[in-house]
Amino acid sequence: MSKQIEVDSSAGFCFGVDKAIETAEKKLREGERIFSLGSMVHNEEETDRLANLGLKIIDISDLDSVKQGKILFRAHGEPPSSYELLAEKGLEIIDATCPVVLKLQQRIRNVYKELDPEKEQIVIFGKAGHPESIGLLGQTDHTAILVSTIEDLEEVDPWKNVYLFSQTTMDPEQFSEIENTLKMATRVNANRTLKSNCTICNQMKRRKPQLKDFALRHDLMIFVSGEKSSNGTILFNYCKSVNPNSFKIRSASEIDPSWFENASSIGISGATSTSTRQLEEIKAKVESIISG
Repeated sequence: MSKQIEVDSSAGFCFGVDKAIETAEKKLREGERIFSLGSMVHNEEETDRLANLGLKIIDISDLDSVKQGKILFRAHGEPPSSYELLAEKGLEIIDATCPVVLKLQQRIRNVYKELDPEKEQIVIFGKAGHPESIGLLGQTDHTAILVSTIEDLEEVDPWKNVYLFSQTTMDPEQFSEIENTLKMATRVNANRTLKSNCTICNQMKRRKPQLKDFALRHDLMIFVSGEKSSNGTILFNYCKSVNPNSFKIRSASEIDPSWFENASSIGISGATSTSTRQLEEIKAKVESIISG
């Protein structure tokens, strides 16, 4: 039985990650010594590839050990305190923050500057500990309220007006749930206002509809993602809800040949932190398994 194997054309790195990695590779090819402040992507395969090119990953606490080289800010962005600390230490920054994230940081910072803390509050829908959320919280001197679930909204003051924002890589449907819950609370308190800003990037907004169409076209789905990728977890769970015959892997070594026995059509997709190169490598592996 002939089998069709297709790579999802809407998958691959998002624009911000693609640009950041391109920047790192260019500097490394030019012979520069580059230190990334944290992993470039939540993708173990890509992290190892960049390390082999010479990219070194450090934490903010490791800056004193950097005697020569430049510090790269990845696509996720950094809080103002990181810029200040590197300026104090005289270290040069290569700022590869995603333009969408930079614009969002500025929006939040502008609201924070004009905020009346007695009457108003900033709420950010995001993942606790995620580097982008840390950068967004930093624009408010870490006074904003970070929420990841409906239950977290208990931390929101019911008597203060709300400015709602979102980490760019969050789930649009979950954002709507947060937004609607806050709207209901606003109706209870007539004096309270909600100014909602759905700041999820357009690529993330499109991914679910695109993934649904793609997953429904195939008997079996292979989804490629690093374990630490938040949008990878969201998208894989959605993929599996659409096509239960879906499997999540990090690399080609995790492929089980028995998956393909009764599948005539195989789709390969991944997170926004998964490169097109990786997806094509998976396709090549599947073809070699099938051809026997």
